[in-house]
Amino acid sequence: MKTFSILGTGWLGYALACELKDKYKIKVSIRDEKYREKLKKENLSPFLLNEENLDSLNDLLETDYLFINFPPSKFEDYTGFLNEIYSHIKIKNIEKIIFISSTSIYSDLDLLFNEEFVLKNSKSPKVYDAEVLIKNRTDLIFRCSGLMGYNRIAGKRSSAKIVNDKDVKVNYVHRDDVINATLFAIKNNINGIFNLCVKEHLTKEEIYLFNSKKYGFEKSIFKDEKGLKNRIIDGSKIENLGFKYKYSNPFDFI
Repeated sequence: MKTFSILGTGWLGYALACELKDKYKIKVSIRDEKYREKLKKENLSPFLLNEENLDSLNDLLETDYLFINFPPSKFEDYTGFLNEIYSHIKIKNIEKIIFISSTSIYSDLDLLFNEEFVLKNSKSPKVYDAEVLIKNRTDLIFRCSGLMGYNRIAGKRSSAKIVNDKDVKVNYVHRDDVINATLFAIKNNINGIFNLCVKEHLTKEEIYLFNSKKYGFEKSIFKDEKGLKNRIIDGSKIENLGFKYKYSNPFDFI
């Protein structure tokens, strides 16, 4: 049985671990000890890994597949932390390295963005700097749009709050589709950079009102603010290789 290491076992990483644990020996990183026993009971092998404690890298990087999924906002020195991982002697022996990035790497412009877009003024410099560091040492990079599904319901956090960008179109992807894209890429030995985003781009007002009615939370207070950018993410490149999104419309996410 091959080994699959997941660095960053949060909302996405944990779901991926549960999906894979019958097919692989799963190693997972944890930021603190409080989840250790829970993960062990689920036949996962947890290792403490954070900016202050890198001792477990030797064990975590003894693997066939490596899935890296850390939110940049959780780190004081995100690129420094990634550099510790990519500088480890065992990294070169890994069969496939998968890195979860974000479509926030693209500029804040009224454009349709695909993977061929030349990156200059990134909306998120942290994400941009991370990709510059890792892209030539990583087999597969998924630039994910806003992750939704299950307990993540678009508009719920904005219930009864003012939303100024009601007509801006949203770029979302369901968690299941990120997991399915990972499985698809492994099965078909796909490498490169891929956006992950649904085909339908609703406005914030459309999806927020739909979800507030469906799930019974208070509607947002929408303001009409002009001049906001519509950044549209094209997630079709992976479809051209045969992948099919399970969810193509945010109305169907929950």
